[in-house]
Amino acid sequence: MRIAIDSRFLLPHLEGFGRFTREVARRLIQAYPETQFDLLFDRKPLPQYHFGPNQASRILPPQTRHWSLYELWWRFSVPLYLHRYRPQALFATYGQLSPAAARKVPIVAFIHDVAFARYPEHLPRSWYTYYMRTTRNTVRYASLLIVNSRSVQQDLQELFGVSPEKMRLAYSGCDVERFQPLSPEVQPAIRTRYTQGCPYLLYVGSLHPRKNPLRLLQAYDLLRARYTEPLRLVIVGRFMFGKGSFYEAYQHMRHKEEVIFLSRLPDEALVSLYGAAAAVVYPSLYEGFGSPVAEALACGVPVVTSSVSSLPEVGGEAAFYANPYDPADIARALYEALTEPEAQRQARIQKGLAHVRRFSWEACVQTIWQALSEVAA
Repeated sequence: MRIAIDSRFLLPHLEGFGRFTREVARRLIQAYPETQFDLLFDRKPLPQYHFGPNQASRILPPQTRHWSLYELWWRFSVPLYLHRYRPQALFATYGQLSPAAARKVPIVAFIHDVAFARYPEHLPRSWYTYYMRTTRNTVRYASLLIVNSRSVQQDLQELFGVSPEKMRLAYSGCDVERFQPLSPEVQPAIRTRYTQGCPYLLYVGSLHPRKNPLRLLQAYDLLRARYTEPLRLVIVGRFMFGKGSFYEAYQHMRHKEEVIFLSRLPDEALVSLYGAAAAVVYPSLYEGFGSPVAEALACGVPVVTSSVSSLPEVGGEAAFYANPYDPADIARALYEALTEPEAQRQARIQKGLAHVRRFSWEACVQTIWQALSEVAA
């Protein structure tokens, strides 16, 4: 059997979709050596993205750096590949497909979120129109859909009329072998490296309006009016849309000298940064899954996150929750996380470590494999 996998997000610097593709493709290729896997790239892949002898890397132009090029890739390059190699199924890791491709092969599409439909104001109009059109195509033409939370499942039913029978639930994984609690003996060195020894709150994620970074800055100022111990706010992520409004909010902060911006970090450095944090804050307005919440719990760190979308599924009973539209409520939850008595804090950490084990890459990949096998048959 031959299975094709959309692998365009396996780039030199991995972000959410790329990490997902790496974890799933690697496990599928190694777990099913009798199956031929064709990984579909839009540029020459790096050597680390070759996962086994039963993998072939197919380079399909053009490089997809814009939605219009995504469209060309799916409408023309992918159907040409399908006509030539005739795989039995295709896994659409990014939740996209084209009718032309779906007419040639059964497609299983993984839907990470439908944030564009919930918050269209956070995207340029052209991107919103593209995402709506392609998602309508996906829910119509895909043989099966896999969703990464019950929240996304409900969104697809409500916003796109997808029947529950067409969907499978597979929570995104959290690599608990990589994301682990950091020894207390090494935490001071991490804080020295990044914050000159000061305790810090950590935010990991893109600086996108949907992730709520403006209210995070406002909440930090409100927190500092009440919490007077030494503290910093470390932000790890890149700018997307809304850069100007974020900088304006930052310039108006009373404590902007306590905010530290870091660019992309290798996984090892990110794990250390999680592990030495006083708390992780992730006040997003909407998430399909919310990997930083799971990663922080796996590192044994208190988490403050939003009480909306999938985030209560990911945080369980271990997280502190806040109304993401209310900076004062975010500040309140941060204060509680920072001042929780040590015995309660340790009990909460243990709850988080147990809860996060339900987000297994092995379980996620098994659901994907079952769906691919079903449609291929």
